[in-house]
Amino acid sequence: MNKKETFIAVVKKYFRKDEVFLIPNVLCYLRVILIIIFLCLYLNPFSIAGNVLAHIYLAAAVMVLAAYTDFLDGLIARKFNQVSQLGKIIDPIADKLLQLSVAIGICYQLYSFPIVFVMLSFFIFKEFVLFIQNIILAQHNKSFGSAHWYGKVSTFIFYVILCVLLVASPFIIQAYGMDSPTTNIIINSLCGFVLIALFFSFIMYNILFAKILRHGPDEVDLSEVKNGGEKDD
Repeated sequence: MNKKETFIAVVKKYFRKDEVFLIPNVLCYLRVILIIIFLCLYLNPFSIAGNVLAHIYLAAAVMVLAAYTDFLDGLIARKFNQVSQLGKIIDPIADKLLQLSVAIGICYQLYSFPIVFVMLSFFIFKEFVLFIQNIILAQHNKSFGSAHWYGKVSTFIFYVILCVLLVASPFIIQAYGMDSPTTNIIINSLCGFVLIALFFSFIMYNILFAKILRHGPDEVDLSEVKNGGEKDD
């Protein structure tokens, strides 16, 4: 089989019609909707009863709900045996969209700090490279498989620090001022730590990509595909 046929065979493994409306996957779709609501709330300041930070509180609540759906879909998938190949694709995509939305919110709130745009740019670059690598692996009948510890650690650090900044930065600026040395130290230190975590994860995934491309196991049995063992749904 050529690379195109191999890629299609791998894609068919992950995109099956009978898995589209499984509850864990529906929760992933809901998470994407919540991400849009979060951005609309956070990027459009308004006040309630004179509270000028009301939009931040509401946006943070939506973000927490979105993060909870991430926990809930995994729990339901495991408990009710609804782990699906489609879920293995869309769950990390929804997670990355949530991370991206938080990073965009940080850039909006802390636009005068160049490091937040460096962080956002590197995050986008990292995910773009990994996306291309996933396509290359699929063309060679390979895949990264499930998430690895360095990816999980990086994601955890990203979420915790950026969520803290998302909620706390207005109070930090209010307390110390936008241009004060204290504010600069806090923002640059926290964003710098996130950058280090992202860079470490990026390097580790590139090493893993090289190893899988050379010696990784096949993702699908192409002999079955050739013989009609894989049927379209």
